[in-house]
Amino acid sequence: MSNTSHPHVKVIEGMTAAAISGDNDTLARVFTEDMQLHVRGPLPKVGDHDGVDGFSDVIGTIFELTDGDVKIEALLISADDTWATEWEHAVLGRNGQKLDTHNVFAYRFEGNRIAEMWMVCTAPAGSEAFWS
Repeated sequence: MSNTSHPHVKVIEGMTAAAISGDNDTLARVFTEDMQLHVRGPLPKVGDHDGVDGFSDVIGTIFELTDGDVKIEALLISADDTWATEWEHAVLGRNGQKLDTHNVFAYRFEGNRIAEMWMVCTAPAGSEAFWS
């Protein structure tokens, strides 16, 4: 049974805070050494990325392109011993434009560390233009 009080929820919340602040030391503790990130949807750096460096490259690119105009609200995080999911509302600003979207994350845990992460942006078709 999944729930929002599982310890993995706190790991995800800590990972998000570390990602926003650029704290790669914390990310290295939260991710397994061979962690994989899979990015899908109208986002920069769509594809598969390895480890803290790959994750930081993806998130850093989003923050760079938006000049830090990123507002994130976790709407729901639910977890069991192996998997966790997150439903997030994000509002991104760039060149006077706003991208208001919801994102879905799926996390696979090994022990209490994230081994795999799927980041799926649900913005409508055509939203890729926001990034160009």
